[in-house]
Amino acid sequence: MSILAIVGVIISSAAMLIVLSGFSGLKSYSLEFISSISPELKISAAKGKTFEFTPETKSFLEKENMKYGLSYEDKALISINENNRIVRVMGVDHGFPNKNIDSILYQGRWFNMGENEIVVGWGAAYDLGISTMDVINPVVIYVPKAGKGQVLSEKDVMNSRRVLTSGVFSLNEELNNSLIFYDLELARKLFNLQEQAVGSIDIYSKVESTEKIEAFFGSDFVIKNRIQQNTTVYKMLNTEQFAIYLIFSLIIVVALFNVFSALIMMGVEKRKNLQTLLVLGGSISQVGKIFFYQGLMISVSGCFIGMLFGGLLLILQQKLSIFMITSTLAYPIVFELNNFLFVFFVVVILGFIASALVSHYVKMSIPQISQK
Repeated sequence: MSILAIVGVIISSAAMLIVLSGFSGLKSYSLEFISSISPELKISAAKGKTFEFTPETKSFLEKENMKYGLSYEDKALISINENNRIVRVMGVDHGFPNKNIDSILYQGRWFNMGENEIVVGWGAAYDLGISTMDVINPVVIYVPKAGKGQVLSEKDVMNSRRVLTSGVFSLNEELNNSLIFYDLELARKLFNLQEQAVGSIDIYSKVESTEKIEAFFGSDFVIKNRIQQNTTVYKMLNTEQFAIYLIFSLIIVVALFNVFSALIMMGVEKRKNLQTLLVLGGSISQVGKIFFYQGLMISVSGCFIGMLFGGLLLILQQKLSIFMITSTLAYPIVFELNNFLFVFFVVVILGFIASALVSHYVKMSIPQISQK
């Protein structure tokens, strides 16, 4: 019974560590793609969609040695071969980092500055039938035109521009279906923006403190870090992680029921031996401690062996890529101390509780045994 109990703890501990490390890998993998288009800091106007990028602002950023880019993001309708979709169009300038471009570009090339070119997501390209460098069937972008007066034709309410798809990017399913990159100057023309108007200033260099930036821009601007820019994604990942913690904690509870049952069965089986211990001078408290320490020993030793076994499997996955998501992408694994500590404390705490309950049961049943 003790062997079966410790095997259950080993398997559940190893499984919990492997799943948590796998989820950490998927989380890091997802956030890598988000970081490719999310700057360290995004500075935007507190009111309105745009603000003027003044020489004073440019001088301040250059004085602080910050790598930055300018962007404007809005919604638009794209159309090709009678296929239409509403997407987010993000106009960026030359400040958008080359390393980000290299990490997301799936096919073709990045758009040329000053040209009517776009880079579209893989999902939208597939669904709408968009091909790179297809001059015969260009994509048409439609955006609402601001203004008043009588509407007599499509041109009175919509600005449009034929654009060439120079490349395709791949980030995640949502962005692949809903995001398009193009030149900031083209965005200004489409949306009738002023020459120095921008939607945001994107800081790509590491910023240790935002105090100077906040003091310079003041209350008229909103400054968001990478987490604040992607609150929905982070909340979703944290919720999923909490659910995994909860589910596998319940699995550990089930495994420790084996420990509880094994110790109870052992107490029933060793009744005569327990009477002998009492006759030899042992106290009820000492007999209870025997079962308590045995349960705790099963839990702790099973946890260590399980984590060792799970750790070896994780190392094999990192080195040999045993499990694959696709033919070219191995299942990502991340070693985190938090995962090891979580598994250890969950198993030990629940094992402590199970052992204490068994010890209490044995101590309560010993007087009845001794009277027979």
